[in-house]
Amino acid sequence: MRNWIIFIFKPRQLVKLLVALVCLMILTNIVWQRLKPTEPPPSRSWPGSEVPEIQRGEFLSWDEVDKIFKRYTNATVVDVDTGLSFRVQRRGGTYHADVQPLTAGDTAIMKAIYNGEWSWRRKAVVVEVGGRKLAASMNGMPHGDGAIRGNNFKGHFCIHFRDSKVHQSGEENLAHQMMVWKSAGRFKQMISAMAPEEVIEVFITAIDLQDADSALKTMYKPSEEVRDTVKGMVSDISRIKVQRVRPESGSHEHYWVYLNMIYRGEKKEVEKKIRLRMIDQGESGWKLTGEGLDDFLDRKAVIEVFNTQTFDEEDFCD
Repeated sequence: MRNWIIFIFKPRQLVKLLVALVCLMILTNIVWQRLKPTEPPPSRSWPGSEVPEIQRGEFLSWDEVDKIFKRYTNATVVDVDTGLSFRVQRRGGTYHADVQPLTAGDTAIMKAIYNGEWSWRRKAVVVEVGGRKLAASMNGMPHGDGAIRGNNFKGHFCIHFRDSKVHQSGEENLAHQMMVWKSAGRFKQMISAMAPEEVIEVFITAIDLQDADSALKTMYKPSEEVRDTVKGMVSDISRIKVQRVRPESGSHEHYWVYLNMIYRGEKKEVEKKIRLRMIDQGESGWKLTGEGLDDFLDRKAVIEVFNTQTFDEEDFCD
């Protein structure tokens, strides 16, 4: 025969027991919520939204970097777009750093960053040296002299920092400076103080660098259609260079842009005149609208340019 134990609670005791159970459940839930691993909220990208800029490297001037990244000092170069990194040694340079990959393995990684082909195209990088992370820009073309043996790199390549200059001209290079801004998370800040003509040149230079994200930072609330057009420009245009920009007569918003271009898959250089519209956004500065962008992709509306040397190697050499 089974033994049964029967508890008889008075109403007041029963209420106290129920309150204690509820409190225990609440306390258990609080402890669980604090102990369980948290998951980041899902990221949302609405049409026209802008991804916040990320600071990756310190925005130091060349005079400051020259004292940190001295000759014969080793450093690690990290590509902002791919995250790939390789080691280098600074060998020279007066207005910027002339560097060489340390080993054949480092050279192979650098070439992979440029999709297996050496290129003069500037890329945003972070230079890690002396415990510091410095915002910088590199090109990907071996040139000049090189002294490190066995690294499979014939010559050196250049790394620029804020205010660095080109050795040949003694002037700053806009493409390099733009990539330094990108590495430092200062792109929007730098263009906010520019005149509309300068913003247009930054936009065109970003297309030439095959950097759609930087080009879009010069635009006012780009729609998905405009974003697709800019990406199409990057994939369809091999080289592009501004010859001059002038405001349209009687207008404070419209500008005529005179360009030299080479379409991908073509050898002949062409000349174009395109009308773009700008909007003054106050503290955010001048921004491009999407008007006129389709003209960049129209290969029929062009004028062939013969016997010119618009895109000389001097345009790239640092």
